[in-house]
Amino acid sequence: MLRKIINIEYLIHSFKTLIACCIGILLTYIISFPSDQWVVITIIVVMCSQLYVGSVLQKSYLRFIGTLVGCLFAVIALKTIGDNRLAVIAAVGISAFIFSFISAGRENLSYASTLGAVTTAIIMLGQKPTILFAGERFLEISVGLLIATLVSQFILPIHARTHLRRAQIDTLEKMRDYYIASVIKEPDQIDKLNYIGTDEEIVKSLSKQRQLAVDSRRERLRTGAFNQGRFLQKVYCEKEILRAITFMHIAFKKIIKSSPDFAKLGALENFNQTIIDAFNSIINALGEHKQKANITIPRIETLAAECEKNLHEGDNLLYMEGFIYCAELLSSNLAKLATLAGCLSESKELNEK
Repeated sequence: MLRKIINIEYLIHSFKTLIACCIGILLTYIISFPSDQWVVITIIVVMCSQLYVGSVLQKSYLRFIGTLVGCLFAVIALKTIGDNRLAVIAAVGISAFIFSFISAGRENLSYASTLGAVTTAIIMLGQKPTILFAGERFLEISVGLLIATLVSQFILPIHARTHLRRAQIDTLEKMRDYYIASVIKEPDQIDKLNYIGTDEEIVKSLSKQRQLAVDSRRERLRTGAFNQGRFLQKVYCEKEILRAITFMHIAFKKIIKSSPDFAKLGALENFNQTIIDAFNSIINALGEHKQKANITIPRIETLAAECEKNLHEGDNLLYMEGFIYCAELLSSNLAKLATLAGCLSESKELNEK
């Protein structure tokens, strides 16, 4: 009941942020940093919006690099041109120009470059900018980063890899519903808004999987190395499945206009049911961490033969061939996806083909 009202992982994440902040405050009391607030500010900035261990590690790394480069830039400015007003204006202006140029070029460097410019400005615009002041800022921020990283990694860690499996299941569920709305329902029964909306949700799910995969790749401690190549193959299969369903839908609508009985073909109904069963089996296997589940991939030969028997004159030939080709594409990529997910053996896949 509580899980339906409150997201437990969000609650855990908030609790971890609280712990990290308390550790930071206690440490500042013990060590007496010149500017205690930077330790806690850094912890909050790094942890608040980052749920997964991998994303915290990445943000901590980028913030560390940005802080280090910004401090070095300020130190060089202080050593070469001093701390007078003209020197401060020149240092802040030049750093803003350089870091803005770098951040505009690559997305990965955007956060680090922004922090580099901010760090330079904080040091140079302080009451008395000195090399010691720059070193203090670097130390305080580094301590905050270390606390955030350790708390995220070792206290109730939330790993992106767990969410990646859930995201894959969610994508497959949406694809199954998309197939039902696109091919199994009669054209006049299809809710167009729901059809379009499901298509967009699948694309968003694929993007979410990519981001989770990036975070998973960074979570090597305790979870082991992430096989990015295998994941990319899964995403490719999902994209091919999405394309196949979309083109089957287009061909299905064209065929049904001149051949209304096409949707009632026994071979098509069997094919559709086997596809839905395959989707459900893969989803269940992923959800229950099963290996070599009993998944049947439909054969295309029977459907192709019956479609040829019931083919009428006219433009149906082109759309029928397209429908059969996309059905074969859908079937083969479901088999590949099941194999990559570890719930279909290579021998079974080949036999079903």
